[in-house]
Amino acid sequence: MTTVTTLVPVLTSEQLDSLGLSLSDTADIEALTNGLDITRRDQLSRFGRDAGQKSAGIADQMLLQVRAGDVDGLGGKLTEIVTQAQSLNLHALGEKRSRLPLLGGLIDKMRQRKNEIVSQFSSVQSNIERLMGEVTGMQRGLQSRIDVLDQGFAAVKDEYRELGLHIAAGQVALGRLRGEIANGQSRAAGAQLGALQSQELQDKIAAGDMLEKRMADMRVLQHSALQTLPMIRLVQTNNSMLIEKFHTVKELTLPAWKRQFMLALSLQEQRSAVQLAGTIDDATNAFLKENAQLLKTNTVATAQSNQRMVIYLSTLQEVQDTLLSTVQEVIKINQDGMKQRAGMADQLSQMREQLKLQ
Repeated sequence: MTTVTTLVPVLTSEQLDSLGLSLSDTADIEALTNGLDITRRDQLSRFGRDAGQKSAGIADQMLLQVRAGDVDGLGGKLTEIVTQAQSLNLHALGEKRSRLPLLGGLIDKMRQRKNEIVSQFSSVQSNIERLMGEVTGMQRGLQSRIDVLDQGFAAVKDEYRELGLHIAAGQVALGRLRGEIANGQSRAAGAQLGALQSQELQDKIAAGDMLEKRMADMRVLQHSALQTLPMIRLVQTNNSMLIEKFHTVKELTLPAWKRQFMLALSLQEQRSAVQLAGTIDDATNAFLKENAQLLKTNTVATAQSNQRMVIYLSTLQEVQDTLLSTVQEVIKINQDGMKQRAGMADQLSQMREQLKLQ
């Protein structure tokens, strides 16, 4: 097993590799170790702080800029372009038409629908070209962001290495300190330490705990920096894919839309022509059928009118029955009136006698 012989205690190559370091970093680790004064708490609390803060700051800043910037805008533009394309109503050319024999009006409606679709396509095309102009500007911004992300990637790699150096230096310093603590505790057990030396031993124990905690924090920060590297690459990949996607839209998709629109327009014209021919044939057959039916109706009605009697016997019978019924009713009414008038004189006489008695 290869070891770093200049450091006490020994760091193995496996330990260095776990921190993203190699044997070539030995001198830098030694320099950081020698520059750390474990008797100064302020140095221990700040040990590796600048490297960790810089790494996290760069990562947060870069990712925040990308999330709040061009990617969402490009996605919205793509959606808007698709919406514009879907707004074309080619089915209007193939709408079901009336089969009434108004051929002139039908032809005019077909021509009007075609003109409306062509005008609508021109408007949509203009909107799409405007959107693509905006997309081109966003593409340039995305490319610029990719370049900046490359710089950020390199900075995060540097900070990852810097944190690894501080952790390795902390391990060496902690190993040396633990050796001193173990020696001091051994002397303390033999009652070989005075009061001041005992306090120094306690200070070393506290410094060891503080350095160990600081190293744990730096390990977390280093792992966070390591996670940031693939995140930056993923964002760059997404940006590149969006740039390529919109190149495809401009160079392939939009021309294909135009070709398909013209093809659909021609096919719809053919369909309209076939429907027009069918409408003409239907109108011709409808004329023949309607005329034949009208001829039949008129002929039958004329024959019936010619053969009917001026006055039906049933009509005469109904008139006679009504007349007889009328005469009978008049006779009965007259008889009832005579009866009423006959009794009226006696009734009036009784009424006068009743008035005299009062």
